[in-house]
Amino acid sequence: MEVAECNPAKIHLRYPEKNRNGEKFIITVNHFTSKVMQKHDASNGNVYFSKERYQTVFNALKNINDHDGITYAKNILRGKYGFICQYKKELNFDTIWSSIFDITENRILRAEGNPLGSEYIHDRRLFA
Repeated sequence: MEVAECNPAKIHLRYPEKNRNGEKFIITVNHFTSKVMQKHDASNGNVYFSKERYQTVFNALKNINDHDGITYAKNILRGKYGFICQYKKELNFDTIWSSIFDITENRILRAEGNPLGSEYIHDRRLFA
């Protein structure tokens, strides 16, 4: 697992963290999280709570205590462990889809719409 943080000037690869159980995880959101790439951020901080969402997921995965990873991932994305997609109506902004990549079972689960009110379905388009 790795995340490529890139722009036209630079590519930086990030590698997984380990949680308290020694399991590896990696997170990506709508901003550069590596110190190497932060100087390339041209968003002027306009990342729609991206830093808060990253911290929510990081904390949830660092302290995972559930053996059902898919249910746990759905609960993270639905905001059970902190802010993810609970945008205020006056922002006129919302999540249009959400995905969970289950590399153990080689499947993708996708919620079309905000995961708080949308069901995850098995997306078979990449494996047809």
